[in-house]
Amino acid sequence: MEDWQKDLTEWIDNVTVAVEGFVDEVGQSMETAVEDFQNDLVRDIDQFLDDVFTPFIDISIGEESQTYYYYYEYNQDPESILSPKIEPTHNIHPACRGCVHYHGRLYGKNLFVCGMHPYGSNNDSCPDWEGTSKNQN
Repeated sequence: MEDWQKDLTEWIDNVTVAVEGFVDEVGQSMETAVEDFQNDLVRDIDQFLDDVFTPFIDISIGEESQTYYYYYEYNQDPESILSPKIEPTHNIHPACRGCVHYHGRLYGKNLFVCGMHPYGSNNDSCPDWEGTSKNQN
């Protein structure tokens, strides 16, 4: 009579060991899957944030030898969210400073300067310049 009890106890012990092994394997697989998912999610979120906010934070307009960086500050202009405005400086498009035709919006990574000179004037002065005053800044 004791043999069947002993066999049953061994069988229960074997099942317990097998179930514990199975649970450990499932737990390890779940940990690996969760870590992979978390890493993928963090990478996707970082990429999304880079794609969305990089144009607003770090806008570079390059010439062959120099690259200038502008830091966009949010203002209440609703168009500035999708196409921020870049003001001309003494280094970048100086001929456009004070011109009423200056558009200066960034579309993607392309700056649209104005309708007559989409990439800006190649000279220090612009033949199409018009401002409120007669002298060019």
